Amino acid sequence: MKIWKKYSQYLMSGEWHIHTSYTDGKNSIDEYCKKAVELGIPLVAFTEHVRKDLSYDFNSYLEDIDSAREHYNLIVLSGCETKVLPDCSLDVGYDILEQVDYPIFAFHSFPNDIDKYLDALYTVIKNPYVNAWAHPSMFLKKNILNITKGKLSQIFNWLDENEVLIEINRKHNVPPSEWINLAKSCRMNLVRGSDCHSVEELR
Repeated sequence: MKIWKKYSQYLMSGEWHIHTSYTDGKNSIDEYCKKAVELGIPLVAFTEHVRKDLSYDFNSYLEDIDSAREHYNLIVLSGCETKVLPDCSLDVGYDILEQVDYPIFAFHSFPNDIDKYLDALYTVIKNPYVNAWAHPSMFLKKNILNITKGKLSQIFNWLDENEVLIEINRKHNVPPSEWINLAKSCRMNLVRGSDCHSVEELR
């Protein structure tokens, strides 16, 4: 069972997309947890950037999360954000995916080709470790690529069948309202992920 199903009551009240000082964030895991408790946020998911060739000590990252679980009255999830590669794979080793609670994926540097994009999206959604699609539609918006409503409905079916969440990301204002309305009409599961890079961005 994917971890989000255990905590589904917190999909919109928790914060499910956080980056720390282990990569490009400003604050530590402890600082985020302290702030979350102050704000009354019930759940935080740390989704640190990963690659197949890591530039930081991932074990230390997991140890800090374990320590936070012991010190705070808060649900603290380990996770990672991995980018989709042009060959439809994820830029992360399975050893990492197996260790964390909440892996999410995103399109960053990727060919400006809608067919390759859709092929990669379908392949990644079927990955059993994947829990959510981070800042969905941002790559499409940036590269002026469009998806028809029919194709979007098909994507939502893929997500639903594979129990993959659609992230509502207010920081980047994605996905567009049309996507959100369609997702709600299809009774899709949505999750709040703010792509936090500092405690000031916790809400």
